[in-house]
Amino acid sequence: MINLLIVDDDMATVEVIRASIDGKKLGVEEVWSAYNVAGARKILLENTIDIIISDIEMPQESGIDLLKWARSENIDCEFLFLTCHESFSYATEAIKYEAAAYITKPFDIDIMELNLQKIIKKRKQKQSLEKTCIYGKWMEKNLRFVKQEFWKEVLEGELLDEARIEKEITGRHLEISNAKKYCFVYSRLSDTEGDMERYGKSVVEFILENFHSEILCEKVENESVVKFHSDDVLSFITICEEIEPDKLREKCEQLVNTCRGYFKMTFTCCISKAYNIAELAEANRNLKKIFQYYVSFHGQIFFENEVEIQVNKDTQIIDLAKFNALVEKKDKSEILRYLKQLFHELTAYNKLNLYTLYLMKQEIMQVVYADMMRQGIQATKLFYDELSKKIADHALDSAIDMIRWVNYLLEKTFQYEEEITKPATLVNKINHYIQEHYAEDIGRNEIAAKFYLAPEYLAKSYKKKTGISLKDYIIMYRIEKAKELLKQDDKNVSDIAELVGFANFSYFSTIFKKFTGITPMEYKKSRKAETDTCGGSQV
Repeated sequence: MINLLIVDDDMATVEVIRASIDGKKLGVEEVWSAYNVAGARKILLENTIDIIISDIEMPQESGIDLLKWARSENIDCEFLFLTCHESFSYATEAIKYEAAAYITKPFDIDIMELNLQKIIKKRKQKQSLEKTCIYGKWMEKNLRFVKQEFWKEVLEGELLDEARIEKEITGRHLEISNAKKYCFVYSRLSDTEGDMERYGKSVVEFILENFHSEILCEKVENESVVKFHSDDVLSFITICEEIEPDKLREKCEQLVNTCRGYFKMTFTCCISKAYNIAELAEANRNLKKIFQYYVSFHGQIFFENEVEIQVNKDTQIIDLAKFNALVEKKDKSEILRYLKQLFHELTAYNKLNLYTLYLMKQEIMQVVYADMMRQGIQATKLFYDELSKKIADHALDSAIDMIRWVNYLLEKTFQYEEEITKPATLVNKINHYIQEHYAEDIGRNEIAAKFYLAPEYLAKSYKKKTGISLKDYIIMYRIEKAKELLKQDDKNVSDIAELVGFANFSYFSTIFKKFTGITPMEYKKSRKAETDTCGGSQV
């Protein structure tokens, strides 16, 4: 059993932590409390403490001081720190003296529990190793890793020959029978970003790996669960000796339900058929294809023999005429209703797979992009941002992800199309942009890029709605700003030309005269004369 000490100068925090610790679940025998470092030292000298949960910032002495003292006194315990501030110096000191974890306040009880599980697991392993001989220590700590590595090499196709497999089993001293058949559970976890961000990647993977081992293999120490990463998806393959399929399905349901109590990610589990060890690599490749191909099983538990990859000869999935009419009407709710019905029909006929989703995505983009083109909108510029790319990249992961992408695509497209169809709205935005950036090198290309429109469409639309060309408006606004500056005595004409966006003084002078009938210098003199006259009449 584990003894735990809570150290914090805030009594309320100590009581909250104490109340939140499920001793029976975590294997904690006794929980001690101290409200300063001095009190903690006394407890540590008189009792055996395995884990210390300590605030870092306390009056007089800090949690780091307690950590340093414990290490100097060779007191063998793990530290879990709490702090109100993410201080680099604190983190550095904590790492230097081998603190187990570092959590910021206000802390999340679930995050603390997961970290405690990890620390307690580590602590128990250490205690167990200390009870054995030197060889036993090495074997207990390393043999399961040797076994894990063996299964990983088998699944990746590095061990295919029966004789080679037998040799490796013997040479690694593994209790594995090459004569038996094995099945495996392929768990694919998606939508993991939120959980990873909340708890931390290492904690999430640690907990998931141990859940797979404890529930599917009924072993606390993992020796048959192999982790794989690919395309932002976390996968686990758990090797099991051949058992009754329904029993293994029950275990998978228990695994999923247990994980749902901690995480929000989506679990998809496939239970393989029974194979000889030499056949596992090919079986692994087949199940990976099934996961990629049959998206209709997303978020479910299913058996490998329920699925057979078929050659799909369909070349069109969506009724393009109907879909185009709905897009022209901008009826998003009806479009989503139509797609959901289509998914239902495809699932019923076992045709909802990666290939059909791919065709649907191409057909949807064809119709929506054509609609955008008719209105002069450049799709590549409207959907170039990271969020748009991320949602589009995951559209083929499942029917839900496809609906999510279509909803996002239509929402952004229809909203923007509505904006640019309001004459005053678009013109006002363009004019405002020009008034903000007139001093810069801007023209129709730069402005079109800002509003995700084709330059030709922007120029024609602007003139149609205002009666003047975009180029003329830019010049006219620059001339008006130049007039304001020419009234000031402290600025010369050449400087003013540059300030209003004309790189060439000669060109500025020519354009100014074209629009006003006089040169900039003549305008400046006339304004000065008017000022002098007005000033003289007031004396």
